[in-house]
Amino acid sequence: MSAGGTVIRIIDFFPEPEDKEELARMFDASFGQLFSDAHQEGNPHQHPGVHQTDTVDYALVISGEICAIMDKVETVLKAGDVLIQRDTNHAWANRSGQPCRMAFVLIDGKSA
Repeated sequence: MSAGGTVIRIIDFFPEPEDKEELARMFDASFGQLFSDAHQEGNPHQHPGVHQTDTVDYALVISGEICAIMDKVETVLKAGDVLIQRDTNHAWANRSGQPCRMAFVLIDGKSA
């Protein structure tokens, strides 16, 4: 993303596998495609999708439900919910058994 830029993404999150090793393989295979502008530290005690961006993020749940995982709390978001965050460690976990579609608006946080 260029300085002062904005990115809009629509992402479908499919239900996560229950097997932790399979979940880790899934995120290893897809992380760069889903979150190419994110920083991932790979702490084995965290969800494998935990990452951080240098942006102000607006995350809108279009359909389904998803769990927003932060450093110390998890919150279930449903269709119509919006989460706004800046420069936080976070992950998205679809534990619902149904697909979830989300829209993200990422705004360069360095110029804010």
